[in-house]
Amino acid sequence: MIIDVSDIELSLGEALTFLYVGLCRFARGEKLSAARYIQNLAVDKLLACSNLLCEENDYFKDSFQNERRYEKRFPSLAAFLPDMIQGYEKCPESALAILKFIETYFKINSFMKKVIINLAAELIQNK
Repeated sequence: MIIDVSDIELSLGEALTFLYVGLCRFARGEKLSAARYIQNLAVDKLLACSNLLCEENDYFKDSFQNERRYEKRFPSLAAFLPDMIQGYEKCPESALAILKFIETYFKINSFMKKVIINLAAELIQNK
């Protein structure tokens, strides 16, 4: 299989952007929008890269919805999901968990990492 590195970089860049935008919206009190950006859009970008991170178990893959049967297909990656999807009030905590997940597998832009960590930490502290 040939993997196009630019596709991975694009997905990771989008995931980091979704974390940042989501945190900015959370800071403005737009919690629903923040939850969607952080816990839906950013996570979806990472789910799309799952087959590049580990071998997929053959378990009734749905060609139209990647999240279907995800826990059976990618059990080692699915173990990260509870921390990445903590709910409406815990967007900053979810963003930090997603960032940690990304760092487990990929080198990320240090400036974006710092911005996301600082903003999330500030939001957690100000709760």
